[in-house]
Amino acid sequence: MPDFAVIADDMERYGTIHPSAAVLVVEVADSSRYFATTTKVELYASANIPDYWVVDLENRRLLIHRDPMPLPDGGMTYRTQMTRGSAETVSPLAAPTATLRVAELLP
Repeated sequence: MPDFAVIADDMERYGTIHPSAAVLVVEVADSSRYFATTTKVELYASANIPDYWVVDLENRRLLIHRDPMPLPDGGMTYRTQMTRGSAETVSPLAAPTATLRVAELLP
């Protein structure tokens, strides 16, 4: 269960059924950073989530994972992995003209 997910669709279309795909998933991690950057990376890549972010509270940064890809052993990961510091900005893949300061994600 992610801390935050963005669904790019008309929610009225779903009624009481929860949509099955997100365009962005965000995890907020402190003591759970290892789990968020290992197990959850594989889970979200396997679900074909195109944009997965980990808000790393301890190091005041954003870890960005994009472009799910299979591993030779049958697992999944992300082809692109980037880090943005608190003074930097990021744009979600689903809204490339939107800019968010990483500091706005941090307490």
